[in-house]
Amino acid sequence: MFIASFAAGTLAANCYVLATGTGTDAVVIDPGQDAYETLVEVCAEHDLTPSAVIATHGHLDHVRDVAAVCRRWAAPCWIDAADRHLLTDPSAGLPQAWAPLLEEMLAGIDTLEPPEVRDLGAGLDVAGLHFAVERMPGHTAGSVVLRLPLAPDEVAGASELVITGDVIFAGGVGRTDLPGSDPAAMQDSLVRLCRILPADAVLLPGHGEATTMGTESERNPYLPRAR
Repeated sequence: MFIASFAAGTLAANCYVLATGTGTDAVVIDPGQDAYETLVEVCAEHDLTPSAVIATHGHLDHVRDVAAVCRRWAAPCWIDAADRHLLTDPSAGLPQAWAPLLEEMLAGIDTLEPPEVRDLGAGLDVAGLHFAVERMPGHTAGSVVLRLPLAPDEVAGASELVITGDVIFAGGVGRTDLPGSDPAAMQDSLVRLCRILPADAVLLPGHGEATTMGTESERNPYLPRAR
Protein backbone atom coordinates (compact mmCIF):
# COMPACT_ATOMS: atom_id res chain seq x y z
CA MET A 1 0.00 0.00 0.00
CA PHE A 2 1.10 3.55 -0.74
CA ILE A 3 0.49 6.19 1.93
CA ALA A 4 1.68 9.78 1.82
CA SER A 5 0.78 12.65 4.10
CA PHE A 6 1.70 16.27 4.54
CA ALA A 7 0.47 19.21 6.59
CA ALA A 8 -0.67 22.30 4.70
CA GLY A 9 -2.10 25.73 5.29
CA THR A 10 -2.35 28.21 8.13
CA LEU A 11 -3.80 25.58 10.48
CA ALA A 12 -1.46 22.76 9.33
CA ALA A 13 -4.20 20.32 8.37
CA ASN A 14 -3.04 16.88 7.26
CA CYS A 15 -3.77 15.79 3.70
CA TYR A 16 -3.50 12.06 2.93
CA VAL A 17 -2.91 10.22 -0.33
CA LEU A 18 -3.66 6.49 -0.34
CA ALA A 19 -3.33 3.92 -3.14
CA THR A 20 -2.79 0.21 -3.61
CA GLY A 21 0.66 1.06 -4.97
CA THR A 22 2.49 3.50 -7.23
CA GLY A 23 1.39 4.00 -10.82
CA THR A 24 -2.29 3.56 -9.93
CA ASP A 25 -5.44 5.46 -9.04
CA ALA A 26 -5.36 7.14 -5.64
CA VAL A 27 -7.68 8.54 -2.99
CA VAL A 28 -7.04 12.04 -1.63
CA ILE A 29 -8.38 12.80 1.83
CA ASP A 30 -8.79 16.35 3.14
CA PRO A 31 -6.96 18.54 0.62
CA GLY A 32 -7.13 21.76 2.59
CA GLN A 33 -5.56 25.16 2.25
CA ASP A 34 -2.41 25.14 0.07
CA ALA A 35 -2.50 21.34 -0.35
CA TYR A 36 -2.93 21.46 -4.13
CA GLU A 37 0.64 22.18 -5.23
CA THR A 38 2.20 19.61 -2.92
CA LEU A 39 -0.40 17.08 -3.99
CA VAL A 40 0.47 17.65 -7.66
CA GLU A 41 4.12 16.98 -6.82
CA VAL A 42 3.37 13.80 -4.86
CA CYS A 43 1.19 12.42 -7.64
CA ALA A 44 3.75 13.22 -10.32
CA GLU A 45 6.59 11.66 -8.32
CA HIS A 46 4.70 8.41 -7.74
CA ASP A 47 2.66 8.30 -10.97
CA LEU A 48 -0.66 8.49 -9.15
CA THR A 49 -4.01 9.59 -10.55
CA PRO A 50 -6.54 10.74 -7.93
CA SER A 51 -9.90 9.21 -8.77
CA ALA A 52 -11.67 10.18 -5.54
CA VAL A 53 -11.54 12.92 -2.93
CA ILE A 54 -12.99 12.36 0.55
CA ALA A 55 -13.58 15.03 3.19
CA THR A 56 -13.63 13.87 6.81
CA HIS A 57 -15.66 17.01 7.55
CA GLY A 58 -16.42 20.36 6.01
CA HIS A 59 -14.16 22.83 7.83
CA LEU A 60 -12.24 25.09 5.50
CA ASP A 61 -8.78 23.98 6.60
CA HIS A 62 -9.69 20.49 5.33
CA VAL A 63 -11.58 21.31 2.12
CA ARG A 64 -10.15 24.58 0.81
CA ASP A 65 -8.45 22.93 -2.21
CA VAL A 66 -11.05 20.24 -2.85
CA ALA A 67 -12.49 21.96 -5.92
CA ALA A 68 -9.07 22.47 -7.52
CA VAL A 69 -8.13 18.82 -6.98
CA CYS A 70 -11.46 17.55 -8.30
CA ARG A 71 -11.27 19.74 -11.39
CA ARG A 72 -7.70 18.77 -12.26
CA TRP A 73 -8.34 15.03 -12.14
CA ALA A 74 -12.10 14.97 -12.88
CA ALA A 75 -12.65 13.24 -9.55
CA PRO A 76 -15.82 13.35 -7.45
CA CYS A 77 -15.80 14.52 -3.84
CA TRP A 78 -17.49 12.55 -1.07
CA ILE A 79 -18.64 14.33 2.10
CA ASP A 80 -21.28 13.56 4.72
CA ALA A 81 -24.62 15.19 3.90
CA ALA A 82 -24.66 17.03 7.25
CA ASP A 83 -21.52 18.98 6.26
CA ARG A 84 -22.38 19.48 2.59
CA HIS A 85 -23.49 23.07 3.22
CA LEU A 86 -19.99 24.04 4.37
CA LEU A 87 -18.77 23.72 0.79
CA THR A 88 -21.30 26.40 -0.13
CA ASP A 89 -20.94 28.57 2.98
CA PRO A 90 -17.62 27.94 4.80
CA SER A 91 -18.35 30.76 7.24
CA ALA A 92 -21.13 28.63 8.76
CA GLY A 93 -18.52 26.48 10.46
CA LEU A 94 -16.36 29.24 11.90
CA PRO A 95 -16.86 31.89 14.59
CA GLN A 96 -17.53 35.43 13.42
CA ALA A 97 -14.29 36.48 15.11
CA TRP A 98 -12.43 34.32 12.61
CA ALA A 99 -13.64 36.36 9.63
CA PRO A 100 -10.12 37.70 8.86
CA LEU A 101 -8.75 34.13 8.87
CA LEU A 102 -11.59 33.03 6.60
CA GLU A 103 -10.77 35.82 4.17
CA GLU A 104 -7.09 34.88 4.21
CA MET A 105 -7.79 31.20 3.60
CA LEU A 106 -10.19 31.91 0.72
CA ALA A 107 -7.81 34.30 -1.04
CA GLY A 108 -7.15 33.33 -4.64
CA ILE A 109 -10.04 30.89 -5.17
CA ASP A 110 -13.46 31.50 -6.66
CA THR A 111 -15.36 28.52 -5.26
CA LEU A 112 -15.13 25.56 -2.87
CA GLU A 113 -17.73 23.68 -4.90
CA PRO A 114 -16.34 20.68 -6.80
CA PRO A 115 -18.07 19.79 -10.07
CA GLU A 116 -19.43 16.57 -8.54
CA VAL A 117 -20.28 16.04 -4.87
CA ARG A 118 -21.56 12.73 -3.50
CA ASP A 119 -22.92 11.76 -0.10
CA LEU A 120 -20.89 9.32 1.95
CA GLY A 121 -22.69 6.09 2.70
CA ALA A 122 -21.73 3.36 5.17
CA GLY A 123 -18.87 2.26 2.97
CA LEU A 124 -16.95 3.38 -0.08
CA ASP A 125 -15.00 1.37 -2.66
CA VAL A 126 -12.62 3.60 -4.62
CA ALA A 127 -9.21 3.15 -6.27
CA GLY A 128 -9.15 -0.49 -5.22
CA LEU A 129 -9.57 0.40 -1.54
CA HIS A 130 -12.55 -0.21 0.75
CA PHE A 131 -13.31 2.36 3.43
CA ALA A 132 -15.84 1.76 6.16
CA VAL A 133 -17.43 5.08 7.09
CA GLU A 134 -18.19 5.70 10.76
CA ARG A 135 -20.21 8.80 11.56
CA MET A 136 -18.73 10.62 14.56
CA PRO A 137 -20.58 13.92 15.00
CA GLY A 138 -19.50 16.47 17.57
CA HIS A 139 -16.70 18.53 16.05
CA THR A 140 -19.11 19.07 13.17
CA ALA A 141 -22.47 17.47 12.48
CA GLY A 142 -20.99 15.55 9.53
CA SER A 143 -17.65 14.46 10.94
CA VAL A 144 -16.64 10.93 9.97
CA VAL A 145 -13.74 8.56 10.50
CA LEU A 146 -12.65 6.29 7.68
CA ARG A 147 -11.57 2.73 8.47
CA LEU A 148 -9.34 0.86 6.06
CA PRO A 149 -8.62 -2.82 6.85
CA LEU A 150 -5.06 -3.97 6.32
CA ALA A 151 -3.69 -7.26 5.11
CA PRO A 152 -1.38 -9.08 7.55
CA ASP A 153 2.00 -7.31 7.80
CA GLU A 154 0.89 -4.54 5.41
CA VAL A 155 1.61 -2.05 8.17
CA ALA A 156 3.63 -3.69 10.92
CA GLY A 157 1.51 -4.59 13.93
CA ALA A 158 -1.67 -2.92 12.68
CA SER A 159 -4.99 -4.44 11.66
CA GLU A 160 -6.41 -1.25 10.17
CA LEU A 161 -5.78 2.37 9.33
CA VAL A 162 -8.25 4.93 10.63
CA ILE A 163 -8.33 8.43 9.18
CA THR A 164 -9.87 10.36 12.05
CA GLY A 165 -10.18 13.92 10.77
CA ASP A 166 -10.72 16.22 13.75
CA VAL A 167 -12.45 13.64 15.95
CA ILE A 168 -9.31 12.51 17.79
CA PHE A 169 -5.64 13.50 17.71
CA ALA A 170 -2.53 12.29 19.47
CA GLY A 171 -3.27 13.49 23.00
CA GLY A 172 -6.41 15.42 22.15
CA VAL A 173 -9.78 15.58 20.47
CA GLY A 174 -11.55 18.02 18.16
CA ARG A 175 -12.87 21.23 19.67
CA THR A 176 -16.59 21.58 20.28
CA ASP A 177 -16.96 25.33 20.71
CA LEU A 178 -17.41 26.13 17.02
CA PRO A 179 -20.66 26.82 15.16
CA GLY A 180 -22.29 23.48 14.45
CA SER A 181 -20.30 21.65 17.14
CA ASP A 182 -22.04 19.57 19.78
CA PRO A 183 -20.18 18.58 22.99
CA ALA A 184 -22.71 15.88 23.93
CA ALA A 185 -22.53 14.34 20.46
CA MET A 186 -18.73 14.41 20.64
CA GLN A 187 -18.78 12.56 23.95
CA ASP A 188 -21.06 9.91 22.47
CA SER A 189 -18.78 9.61 19.45
CA LEU A 190 -15.71 9.15 21.64
CA VAL A 191 -17.49 6.44 23.63
CA ARG A 192 -18.27 4.60 20.42
CA LEU A 193 -14.80 5.15 19.00
CA CYS A 194 -13.24 3.55 22.06
CA ARG A 195 -15.64 0.64 21.76
CA ILE A 196 -15.25 -0.17 18.07
CA LEU A 197 -11.56 0.42 17.35
CA PRO A 198 -8.96 -2.20 18.26
CA ALA A 199 -5.86 -1.18 20.19
CA ASP A 200 -3.63 -1.87 17.18
CA ALA A 201 -5.53 0.49 14.88
CA VAL A 202 -3.22 3.18 13.49
CA LEU A 203 -4.88 6.60 13.72
CA LEU A 204 -4.08 9.19 11.06
CA PRO A 205 -5.50 12.45 12.46
CA GLY A 206 -6.44 15.71 10.81
CA HIS A 207 -3.67 17.56 12.64
CA GLY A 208 -0.43 16.38 14.22
CA GLU A 209 1.30 13.04 14.25
CA ALA A 210 -0.03 9.51 13.80
CA THR A 211 -0.83 7.43 16.85
CA THR A 212 -2.60 4.21 17.80
CA MET A 213 -5.89 3.56 19.50
CA GLY A 214 -4.09 1.68 22.26
CA THR A 215 -1.84 4.65 22.99
CA GLU A 216 -4.75 7.07 23.07
CA SER A 217 -6.81 4.78 25.31
CA GLU A 218 -3.98 4.86 27.83
CA ARG A 219 -2.79 8.45 27.56
CA ASN A 220 -5.38 10.72 25.96
CA PRO A 221 -6.84 12.79 28.83
CA TYR A 222 -10.14 13.27 26.98
CA LEU A 223 -10.88 9.57 26.65
CA PRO A 224 -11.11 8.08 30.19
CA ARG A 225 -14.68 9.30 30.70
CA ALA A 226 -15.56 7.91 27.27
CA ARG A 227 -14.44 4.35 28.03
